[in-house]
Amino acid sequence: MKALRRAALVAGLFLLNGCALRPAIEFHEPAASLELDATPFFPQTAHHCGPAALATLLGAEGIAVSPDEISPLIYTPGRKGSLKAEMIAAARRYQRLPLRTASEPEALFAALADGKPVLVLQNLGLERWPQWHYAVLIGYDTATDTFLLRSGTERRQVMSATRFLSSWSRAERWAFVLVKADVVPSFATTQNWLAAAAPFESLGQISIARRAYEAATTRWPDEPLTWQALANAHYADKEIDAAEQALRRALELDPAAVAARHNLAFVLLERGCPAAAARELKRITDVPASMQVEFDRTSASIMASTTADGPDCPR
Repeated sequence: MKALRRAALVAGLFLLNGCALRPAIEFHEPAASLELDATPFFPQTAHHCGPAALATLLGAEGIAVSPDEISPLIYTPGRKGSLKAEMIAAARRYQRLPLRTASEPEALFAALADGKPVLVLQNLGLERWPQWHYAVLIGYDTATDTFLLRSGTERRQVMSATRFLSSWSRAERWAFVLVKADVVPSFATTQNWLAAAAPFESLGQISIARRAYEAATTRWPDEPLTWQALANAHYADKEIDAAEQALRRALELDPAAVAARHNLAFVLLERGCPAAAARELKRITDVPASMQVEFDRTSASIMASTTADGPDCPR
């Protein structure tokens, strides 16, 4: 069986919450061939494959930017290249979510089927003597068992599936696409979508994170983590009532969600409902070590409160 077709038939599993494996998405066998021919092309200058690849991805999103404009953001002269973290950080500057794809080849096919070129990291050398290279995957052809890339100085590089998958595997199968915050692609998972959106909170770009979380609750309405994330965005925007409602929805879906229960208690305390907040904390029987400090701080604040619950507080 040819390498490309063999890769397409592997079932993908995704690790969620570090405890259980579950299917990330239902992948389908790809079409016989696909090419995103309209994807822009920026020929790479010396050691600037990172800026060229990122400019290509941004151009596909309708954002006109040249590799020279991007280079100061990501190019490290001492390394003669760009680090992965800097590539991701630079992508966020253009108000797009850098969405990491799953490590299965099926995820690449699914992204391309959704019209998304994929920025990939390859090791064109050996394990011991790596030759790192960024390229943009734009298609494939099962008849010839090849992948198609914007790479280096080649607008349409044709690479055998065996060679491409090997070079990608030697780079730990690292890849990402760019997406708008309010459009969840078909190949996204809850975990990689929330992971792509969350950094915008720490960057102070709450509106982008909020749009992503709202889109997540629409896409995965029965996933409590999406509602917890949306509650955080509401709270950051000082929308206390909306944050409370989102947390209550998360707890309807998962009554044992410790973080959601703690955050609800915290929000109730801010609303001037310390008795109701105390009742929520008492429902937590096992506090994770990572949350103990925050839990103790909230508990102490509740005990120190002299405010009586008002008539609009939960009973």
